[in-house]
Amino acid sequence: MAYIAAVSQFGGFVVWYKGMGLIGVARASQLQLAQPLLTLMWAVLLLGEEIGAAVPLTAVVVLACIVVTQRARTS
Repeated sequence: MAYIAAVSQFGGFVVWYKGMGLIGVARASQLQLAQPLLTLMWAVLLLGEEIGAAVPLTAVVVLACIVVTQRARTS
């Protein structure tokens, strides 16, 4: 448990916060919305999970929203 807490989680947080510092907190938080979609993709590819017809449509809508927010101008 100590290894997981000290190395794995701490190392992940260091990398995550370094990335947020490079691209900005707002952009990083928007990209974080894509994580569930990547989880679905890996579940299908690696585990052979079956998905319903609405899942690809929903994924496209979510990705479109992420793209729109990433390209939005801030003032």
